[in-house]
Amino acid sequence: MSLISYVTRIHFADRVVEDALPVELRRLGLSRPLIVADEAGRRGDAFDRILDALPPGAVAAAAPAPDRLSPEALLAAARRFAEAGADGVIGLGGPVALDLARALAKAGPESVGAREPVPMIAAPTTTASVGLGPVSSALGLSCAAPTPSLLICDPTLTMEAGPQETAAAGMDALIHCLEAFLCATWNPPADGIALDGMRRAAAHVERAVWDGADPDARRELLAAALDAGLAAQKGLGGVRALAHALEEETGRAPRHGELHIALVGPVLAFNAPALEAKLEAAAEALRLPTGQEPGAGLAALGARLGLPARLGPLDIGEPALRRAARRAAEDPATQTNPRLATMEDYLRILEDAR
Repeated sequence: MSLISYVTRIHFADRVVEDALPVELRRLGLSRPLIVADEAGRRGDAFDRILDALPPGAVAAAAPAPDRLSPEALLAAARRFAEAGADGVIGLGGPVALDLARALAKAGPESVGAREPVPMIAAPTTTASVGLGPVSSALGLSCAAPTPSLLICDPTLTMEAGPQETAAAGMDALIHCLEAFLCATWNPPADGIALDGMRRAAAHVERAVWDGADPDARRELLAAALDAGLAAQKGLGGVRALAHALEEETGRAPRHGELHIALVGPVLAFNAPALEAKLEAAAEALRLPTGQEPGAGLAALGARLGLPARLGPLDIGEPALRRAARRAAEDPATQTNPRLATMEDYLRILEDAR
């Protein structure tokens, strides 16, 4: 059975798009969905599979997602939603498409006078995001975007992702699980999910990177990404806050997770006094040798995956570094970091990571 009901409805199985989408569209009463797809959603046959799975009589319109999110991109998608007479949204692809689709589920109906968010379906084609957790602050939303009405986690949709994208996305899922497990909020079920995600990601990310056609590795890495999204309901921490701040400050769009290896060691060193035995449990889940610290173990994994070990290549000047530290201190993820982190704390972490 493919159906999971936790936080939202989730279908997880190979080639589940064809089985689940027509049934769920009828259940949600959708006959004119708007498909928001980014570059990752238009690779291979993913977009055609979504169209082919529409039930009889349903008509879909398309809205391309931009390379970077912005309030202007959301406004353009809302106009497309209104022009198409859409009654729901399908986000297909990576974090850009899924974030834009979730924001559109809230903002799009407002453009045509509706008060409630419309149903939104997330169909990830990467393991960088499954459409849970906070959306990008670059969209300028004044309120939280709704949780997807449905997740369709089909590992066969992720097979087109290349090695570098898979490495960054796999690390994103792993670090999200780690930060959710270590964060200050008390939530034992989320802790269990986070540990499961760490185990799956650590065991399979290298296979998924170096043999992208391995269906088992792709399935396990998508399961880890789902774990990351579910566990993140508990909260995250300094790595996420700093990564987002650097992306916004530099105006660049590195692949999600690409900066995590450079940041995780200094962040863990800062948080260590507040973590007690949790670091030992994390090291066990990551399958590290006895006595090896998670920061060192993750650095070694990152090196094998070809991820940057330092922030130096970003060539960030001191003023920009200070602005990034200020952004990170104001990020919601900082509120659940294991230790209170100020702007000055983050500036020291960034200096260490550089």
